[in-house]
Amino acid sequence: MMSAIPAERSGRSTMPTPASLKEGDVHVWCADLRERWPESVLYGSLSEEERIRASRFAFKEDRRRYVHAHGLLRMLLGRYLDRSPASIQLMAGPNGKPCLLSEDETMRFNLSHARALVLCAFARDREVGVDVEWRDRELSWRDVASYTCSKREQTLLSSMDGPAQVDTFYSWWTLKEAYVKAVGAGLTLPLNRIDVAGRCESPVADPADGDIRDPRWAMLTLPLWSEYAGALVTQGCAAKIRCFQWRWDSAAGLASGSDASGGEREEYHAR
Repeated sequence: MMSAIPAERSGRSTMPTPASLKEGDVHVWCADLRERWPESVLYGSLSEEERIRASRFAFKEDRRRYVHAHGLLRMLLGRYLDRSPASIQLMAGPNGKPCLLSEDETMRFNLSHARALVLCAFARDREVGVDVEWRDRELSWRDVASYTCSKREQTLLSSMDGPAQVDTFYSWWTLKEAYVKAVGAGLTLPLNRIDVAGRCESPVADPADGDIRDPRWAMLTLPLWSEYAGALVTQGCAAKIRCFQWRWDSAAGLASGSDASGGEREEYHAR
């Protein structure tokens, strides 16, 4: 049996440009919501629909996370497309997956955020899905596993002991969420009908649950902070996966028209 592909890393630095994302490659950007972000600049980049959605959050912190995550997505898309973030027009595709309005644009992207961490994935000519989950110590993960894991996965989890159980559950959970987002299935594909235990490059459904093997998708786990779990799913086999850490130069600089900058890059190669 094979497992979801982990990643190797090497250090470099770069910034997103239209030419930096080559065909067959996938870029994943990670950002820390605990940093001082230029909220007014990010809010100004949002569409009217996104601003309305932001206003509907009951709690200020949830609203801030939404604005920062979606503003960062637009900032990065603007760099890759060489356009202003506010000018980018997004639409909901089948089952609600966001995509660029222009049918001629080959850029594909996906966004996920949890607690203090934001992940954005980008590729050309291939769908991508990314997911991050905070490892909440108060979460009853066994209850979540009862409706997100297949029967075979639940049996395998019950045979494990200690931290391995929790680590495996979060790995499977994020892989499933990333897969559903990559294929654009939305809520139409229950997670317990996807079996990812001990597999890579092809999420395999449990025959007893009625699903079939889909060899078009590669699945990778992402090494993140210890209190988070993350996964990336790409259409086909990506030539190279590069992960970057986004950092802001300063909120004051951005407000006066300066730009943000990327931090050290970590480059990942699927094994």
